[in-house]
Amino acid sequence: MQLLIIARLTLLELVRRRVVAAVGVLTAVCIGLTGWAFFRLHEYSLAHASAGGGGGEEAMANAMQVILLAHMFGMVLAVGGAFLAAPAIAGDVESGIALAILPRPLRRRDIVIGRFLGLAVAVCAYVFITGTLEFTLIHTITGYAPPHPAAALAYICSGAVVLLALGIAGSTRFSPIAVGIVCVALYGVAWIAQVADAVATAYHNGAIRTACTIISLIVPSGGLWRGAIFSLEPTLMVAASAQLTVDPITVTSPPTPAYLIWTALWVACVLVVSIASFERRDV
Repeated sequence: MQLLIIARLTLLELVRRRVVAAVGVLTAVCIGLTGWAFFRLHEYSLAHASAGGGGGEEAMANAMQVILLAHMFGMVLAVGGAFLAAPAIAGDVESGIALAILPRPLRRRDIVIGRFLGLAVAVCAYVFITGTLEFTLIHTITGYAPPHPAAALAYICSGAVVLLALGIAGSTRFSPIAVGIVCVALYGVAWIAQVADAVATAYHNGAIRTACTIISLIVPSGGLWRGAIFSLEPTLMVAASAQLTVDPITVTSPPTPAYLIWTALWVACVLVVSIASFERRDV
C-alpha cells in the first residue's frame, strides 16, 4: 500500500535528519542522570532505615519521583511530537516535494495517513523503549516498580498520538512554526485544565468543572495524562490523597471507557479533516 511506503519513508527521514541519533543521546544522558538520582535516594533511605527509619517513606519517595519523571518525559514528548508533526505536510509543500510526487499515482490521503502512521510508530516505540529502560533501571536500583507500568506507557502514547493528529491537521494549512506553537499551547491548556478540575472539585465549583470537562473533550491529551499518572500511583498514595481537601497532583480515578472511545473517535475525525483540508489545498 502507498501509505505504508510513506510511513516507511517518514521513519527513514527521521534517521537521515539525525533526529533518532540526537534523541537517543539525550535520552541516554537523562536515563543516566535519573539512575544516579534514584541510587543516591536509595543510599540515603538505607542509611536512614539503619538509624531507625521505615521503608514506607522510600516507597512513597520513589513513587513521587517516578511521577515527576513521567511529567518530564511527557512534556518533552508533547513538544517533540508537536514539532515533528508540524512540518509533516507543510514542509513538503514549502519545499516543492509535494508538487513533485503528487502527479504520480499517489493519493493525498495516503500522504496524510502515511505521515501520521510513521510518526506514531516512531513516538510510540520511543515511549515504550525509554519507559521500559527507566522502569527496569529503577527496579534494579531500588526494588520499586509502579503498579501498572504498561498501562501508563499506553496512556502516554495515546496522548502523543492526539498531538500528532492535531499537528498533522494544522500542517495541511499553516506553517510549521505556527502549528508547533499552537499544539504546545493547547497541550498546556489541557494539562492546566486537569489541575483546575481537581481544585474545582474540592471546592464544589460546577462552572469551572464544566469548563475543564469541555477542554478535556476538545483536547483529550489532558484526560489521557490523568490515566498515565493514575497507573503510576501506588494504592497508598491514592488513599493518602483522598484524605486531603485539595490535591491537584495525584489522580484518584482513571479515564472512563467512554472517554477512551471518544478519544479514538476524536483522532479519527481529526485525520478525516486533515485529509479533506489537504485535498482542497493548492500546492
